[in-house]
Amino acid sequence: MSLESSGADYLRRLRRDLEDPPAFNSQATSAPAEPEVASERRQNPRYKCAGSAQFRVKGSDVRTWRTLTDLSTGGCYVEMTATFPVGSTVDLVLELNGVRAQVKGEVRVSYPCLGMGIAIREVSDEDRIRLHERVGSLRPAAPVPQDAHAMELDTTPTSLPVIVNVGAALQALVDYFERHTLLTQEEFIPVLRKSQGS
Repeated sequence: MSLESSGADYLRRLRRDLEDPPAFNSQATSAPAEPEVASERRQNPRYKCAGSAQFRVKGSDVRTWRTLTDLSTGGCYVEMTATFPVGSTVDLVLELNGVRAQVKGEVRVSYPCLGMGIAIREVSDEDRIRLHERVGSLRPAAPVPQDAHAMELDTTPTSLPVIVNVGAALQALVDYFERHTLLTQEEFIPVLRKSQGS
């Protein structure tokens, strides 16, 4: 096997492990670990995200910001080239969409030149709430049952109004977002209708 193909195979295994990591085996970090029993696997689903993580390894005063790419209520994945050994304790400040949560974690898997999977070990009640809110915002919307969707269409008009006054529509949206952070489709249509006088 050539060096180039073995390197490509290694990167493919790493990518596969990032998407569906095997249970960690502390005795072998260079070869894929044998699958462990289901109870050893991650307990909380992780969701893709685009955030940042400030971290400091226990015993060091150096703080570094890196990219947060996956998040769950029980852990995260941070992309970085200079990784830390498995078992390292880290202080993290996770930031996603302007909301920060401070946690203590443990490096559970380390891929040199790629990143680390970190299990959350300690978090305050206040930061736990923030963390749950951020993870909740990453979850895909639950599919609407076919019958419920049909009932919604029967009772709620969903057609957009004709926009005659663009300035009034934009101002209505600006006014809405000064008081709220999220606008659902059910709220959007009435805001537009009201701005157009219908």
